[in-house]
Amino acid sequence: MKKFKQFFYYLVSNADLNSYESFEDKKKSFLLHLFSYFFLVLMVSFIVYNSVTGDYAFLIANAFALLVSALLYYLFKEKKMLRFVTAFFVVTIMLLTTFFTQTGGIDRTGVYFALLIPLPTILLVGRKKGLLLLFVFVIVNALGFIFFYDESWYPHYNMENGVRLGIIFFLITLMAYVNEYAFEFLYRRIEKLSEALVHSQQSFKNLAVSKEHFVSLISNNLSDHIGGFAGIANLLNDEYDELDESQKRELIRTLANFSQQNFRLLQDLVKWSTTQTGAISYEPQAFKIEKIYRDVVELYNPQIEEKKLSFFLKMKSNSEVYADVDMAGAILRIFVSNAIKFSEVGGEVRIAAEEEGDNMRITVSDKGAGMSEENLLRVNSAVPFSTTGTFDEPGIGIGLILAKEFLQKNKGTFYVESTLGLGTVVSFTLPLVE
Repeated sequence: MKKFKQFFYYLVSNADLNSYESFEDKKKSFLLHLFSYFFLVLMVSFIVYNSVTGDYAFLIANAFALLVSALLYYLFKEKKMLRFVTAFFVVTIMLLTTFFTQTGGIDRTGVYFALLIPLPTILLVGRKKGLLLLFVFVIVNALGFIFFYDESWYPHYNMENGVRLGIIFFLITLMAYVNEYAFEFLYRRIEKLSEALVHSQQSFKNLAVSKEHFVSLISNNLSDHIGGFAGIANLLNDEYDELDESQKRELIRTLANFSQQNFRLLQDLVKWSTTQTGAISYEPQAFKIEKIYRDVVELYNPQIEEKKLSFFLKMKSNSEVYADVDMAGAILRIFVSNAIKFSEVGGEVRIAAEEEGDNMRITVSDKGAGMSEENLLRVNSAVPFSTTGTFDEPGIGIGLILAKEFLQKNKGTFYVESTLGLGTVVSFTLPLVE
């Protein structure tokens, strides 16, 4: 038993599995390697027996089969012609077995070689192709029996034994088929598990990278916001009596702005953390884009009035989209907020919506500061960054990351184009109601 295990280990270790990527090819490589050794032992045994008995016709046939198998093994090992060699190897075995069956083989035992055919055929070429080849093999041998049965050289097999062998042939074929089916079923399960593990590994890597960027980004933003807040608060505390009323109001307005930015940063951090843990609820429903448009414009009306911006809505479709209302609202708020942030005084912001196949494409455009090519690349990547607006509004940097993740959950897409000094066009899609 120990020697058998060592021999089996030798076969496995020499199968050269690393030369093939797919699991199916690795399986074929191992089986072909295994069958080649067994075929070699079988043919050498036959040649020795034919030499002793003086059966030169079978000796020549076996020697030719051995040479062909040696050539195939060379192509398999050295040239890596796995699929060609696999098909040719199976066909060679079938032709050799057909020859033995139709000529009787050794003492009219050629028909027994047919029992060796189902396993290598189905395991090497697959269930469907394997069954087709076996069907052809059975038809060819049946025709030989019909046309040559009365010939003197044709072996007259015992019909009772032939029926028994036929039943065994069928059972071996069925076992090989079931084995291959079970293998494919388990392989698909393992493949799905492997893909899930790879996806999880990549997600953890992305999360680690995102965490590193976010920690750096958040620490810088918090340092700037809280430092500025503390500086102004100290100034008010130390020099309150020396400041005139307009200076006090300006400092208080700046404090309020810092407070709003810090609160917004905290809200975005909470949202981002819930998306990473999967705790955020996703409740898609049918609604019209105008619903969230009105809410967004009302929310940012103070900033719109402060910059004296013109707002336009162009709806080319009145169809409903199917998405999470809160997430869709957050996506539109993020893009409209950025459009306002980077617009000059007296500028304009446009929101357009039109059907595009099975989706609704929503576009937010402005004629503001625009972005450099470097910042445009950052927007299209997973790297968070922030820039100040035209009124020195501080950036947070998490908004675009959130928008992309919300779009992903709602089966949407994201696209942005921008030219420095000319403005930015951001568009995203949401699925239409079926």
